[in-house]
Amino acid sequence: MTKHAWMGLCLALAAWAAPAAAQPAVSEAQIERALWRYRREPSPERVVRAALAARSATPGRIRDAIDRARATGWLPTASGAVRRGQAIDLRALVGDDTRTNVATDDNLMLEARLSFRFDRIAFAPEEPRLMRELRAAEDAERGLSATVVALYFERRRLQLERDLLGLADVTRWVRVLEIEALLDALTGGAYSRMLRRPPPS
Repeated sequence: MTKHAWMGLCLALAAWAAPAAAQPAVSEAQIERALWRYRREPSPERVVRAALAARSATPGRIRDAIDRARATGWLPTASGAVRRGQAIDLRALVGDDTRTNVATDDNLMLEARLSFRFDRIAFAPEEPRLMRELRAAEDAERGLSATVVALYFERRRLQLERDLLGLADVTRWVRVLEIEALLDALTGGAYSRMLRRPPPS
């Protein structure tokens, strides 16, 4: 979001917060000075990225799982067997007198097989389940992003109402702290670390 879009949104939120007749006139210069106070805080894009990075089941990981499931079609499956037994050898010896020679031997047989599942390269049986998980993860990401953005700008609106309109009370102050705790939880602690550190140049 650009600086001017951010300023416009903050102004709209501040105007919505109190009746027009009750709030003093606020100029664009005053809004710009008020926003300058928070210039070192993380942008909404950074907070959203931190919240998405803190999630475990992400669409990217599920897509990787689908690719790995298909790639198993190129991997052979090895199987083997060992057999041991006795064989009987009957040999007829022809000579002056006819006799039958019976011999027994121990046999050891080894078998090995390699099989490929090329059908998995086009479609793996796990794909329907993984696709459902992928759609659910994408929906969860969109919902999380919307929640983070709403909390982010609610906090900024409360700050601007305090700075520009003089609307300072315990309820608003506690709500700002609550929003900061929620954003910190959604980002796995990254939000509080970003507040303590300046943004990268």
